[in-house]
Formats: sequence, C-alpha cells, structure tokens
Amino acid sequence: MNTSGSFQIEGRGVAPGQSSPHGDRWAATSDYFKTMSISLIRGRLFTERDTADSPGVALIDETMARKYWPGEDPVGKRITFENVGDSDTPRWREIVGIVGHTRQKSLEGESRVQYYIPHSQRPSPNMFLAVRTAREPESLAGAVRGAIKTLDPELPVYRVTTMEQLVADSMAQRRFAMLLLGIFAALALGLASVGLYGVMAYSVVQRTHEIGIRMALGAQNRDVLKLVMRQAIVLIVAGLSIGLGAAFGLSRLMSTLLFGVGASDPITFAGVALLLVTVALLACYIPARRATKVDPMIALRYE
Repeated sequence: MNTSGSFQIEGRGVAPGQSSPHGDRWAATSDYFKTMSISLIRGRLFTERDTADSPGVALIDETMARKYWPGEDPVGKRITFENVGDSDTPRWREIVGIVGHTRQKSLEGESRVQYYIPHSQRPSPNMFLAVRTAREPESLAGAVRGAIKTLDPELPVYRVTTMEQLVADSMAQRRFAMLLLGIFAALALGLASVGLYGVMAYSVVQRTHEIGIRMALGAQNRDVLKLVMRQAIVLIVAGLSIGLGAAFGLSRLMSTLLFGVGASDPITFAGVALLLVTVALLACYIPARRATKVDPMIALRYE
C-alpha cells in the first residue's frame, strides 16, 4: 500500500525555511519485487526475517539514492518517517538495498522518489495483490478469489484487472489526444499534397509555351521532367525546412503526451521528413509527367 509523506535522513537536519524531503512510501512483501520485475541494484531485498520484532529496514529506489546520496553508497544509512510508539523518539530504519525506479501511479510527469518498508513491520488494512502468471491473467481471477476467501471469507476483493489494462487506462487520455492529433495531421498532409499538386499543375500550364519551345529545340522527355521536378524540389525543401524548424520549436508542447521517446527524437523527425518528401514528390510527379506529354506544335500555339 502507498503513502506519500516526508522522511528524515539520519545526521542531516532541515535548514530553516526548507521542508523535509518527500517521497512515496510503499509497504511490500518479500516477493513483491520479483513479481513486479523490479530489479535489485545493490544490497538485498526483504526476507522472512524482517518481522515486526526485528530492526526496522527499508529499500530505496535508484532515483532516491542519486538524489540524496550522490557519489555515496546509501546501503547501511538510516532514514525515518515515524516515531517509536507514542514517544518523540524516531524509529530509524536501515537501508538494506537499492531497487530500480518504477512509475507506480502514472506515466505522466516526473514521479517522486520511492522507498519501501516490509509489510510485516507496518501492516495496512488495504492491500494490492499482484500475481504473475504465464497463462492468461483472466483465467486465474477465480482461483485467486477462492484462495483469498479460504484465508478470510469476509475479506472483500475488488478491482481485479490486468497490468495491461492498468497501463491502458493510465494512457487512455493521452492516446485519445494523440489519435486526434494524428487525424488532423493526416488531413493536413492530404490538404498540403492537394495544394502542392495544384501549384505544380498550374505551373505546368503556365509554362506550356516554354515547354513547347524547349521540346521543339530538341529537349527530351527526361529534360522536361527534370525541369518541372527541379522547381518542385525547391518548394519541397523550403517547406520541409520551415516545417521541421517549427516542429522542433514546438516539440516541448508534445512532451506531456509522450512516454518512452523524446519530443525531439531524431528517428521520428527523420521518418516524418521521409514521409513528407515521398508524398510531396508523388504529388509533383503527376503534373511533371503530364508536362512530358505536351505536343510541341500545340504548345507553340498556346497563349
């Protein structure tokens, strides 16, 4: 179970005007980290020997280790967030290990530092039960409910769901926003392609007389094609430069909708640029190809 709050590091006071460090505290059993595939970086995990009567212990994540013990080994150091009984004496917990950082609540924004304590040393009436299986997770729901009912028939079990569904629910709003952006981007690409096609078609019509003269003087079809495509490439390069520059400048606005990839990811920018160039060249090729079919005699009479 999770609780957010402040904690204190042994030997470090809090300067006047500053607040105590904060983090997310999780009470977990010894098998939790293996079940959730949270890696152990240094030290040890909780064991069956970490009971309510044994000395207090804690695990911290790598983000907390880097933030509060830069260049040090925090294993063996002590923290506290509670007092012993009703006294003012803090109950110190020794840091016995460092585990990987995870996003426990949401994929959005920066998650806070996390530390864990044994559930046996601070039990909570509310718990999350995580089960890892090689089978379909839904097929185990009944068996899990039955096992819990065997332990305590009055213990309620609710919100049985899979990890995939939890992640999907967490990302639903952002996925919808990205879907809308994708639809509008596709519409914009279509309109830009039609516009570029129209510009090039109009340019070919305007240069029909010129094309006729060139062909009458011996220009081949490939020469006419190069002539029209050269003009198209100038427009494409200019538009691509302006568009990518603006996209790079506005990429920070997209950062809240992305996870696992930077808003200015070079592979993404290269892929988008390649797509735009391909679509633009196809839109320009049709008018350029049509220009090679111009009859020189008709073109020379064209006004």
